Amino acid sequence: MDEASSFGWALRKNGSCLEQEVDCGPTVPPFRNCCPKGSYCPHANNVACCPSKEFCDDALNAKPHCANSTWDLYINGGYFCCLQGTTGFAKDGGSNGCGAPDYHLKSTETSLAIIASASATHSTSSTPTSVATTTTPSITSTATDPSQPTNAASSSANKGAIAGGVVGGVAGVAIIAALLWFFLIRSRRQRSQPQPLITAGEPFKQPPIPAELDGNHVAELESRADQPVAELPAHYR
Repeated sequence: MDEASSFGWALRKNGSCLEQEVDCGPTVPPFRNCCPKGSYCPHANNVACCPSKEFCDDALNAKPHCANSTWDLYINGGYFCCLQGTTGFAKDGGSNGCGAPDYHLKSTETSLAIIASASATHSTSSTPTSVATTTTPSITSTATDPSQPTNAASSSANKGAIAGGVVGGVAGVAIIAALLWFFLIRSRRQRSQPQPLITAGEPFKQPPIPAELDGNHVAELESRADQPVAELPAHYR
């Protein structure tokens, strides 16, 4: 491991160090100091990860940073580092610690501010980013391919609707023209037929008045006071 990657302040860890790390010994239990593999950690109040067995505290105090760029740097009477996402805190009595994201501080503990945050360029987020960029065109292409037959189908449907409308309109006009022609011919035929002549009728004749007694006109006899009463003959009764 080169000097740049192994030179810096040690990690304060609750538990044991990883296999790819150097265990630099305990601090206040249950914490231990861990340095990157290939570095050295001469014992001091705040453990530094040095490129050799010689102390490098003075150089780190002049330009403090963690031995791993993915760690966060804190200070409490001296520098120490915590894993990114954890919280550095101070304990009564001058010791330090790093708490998990869900860790609840005790009454004797106080959270500390980050002096230098972990570098984002060294995170593993670059891998999913490259995957996302390679998958984006495939998603785009699959999304755009179905649209082509859809547009063609919609265009064909529009053309069919327009053609149907034109044919229907022409048929309607033809039907209306045929009806007009039929009524025009019928009207001309009715006008060409000869009308019957109307002749003056004979003058009105008064029908004869019905007569009684062999067709003789019935007249009322003159009534006089000295005229005797007469009866009709028996054959008229």
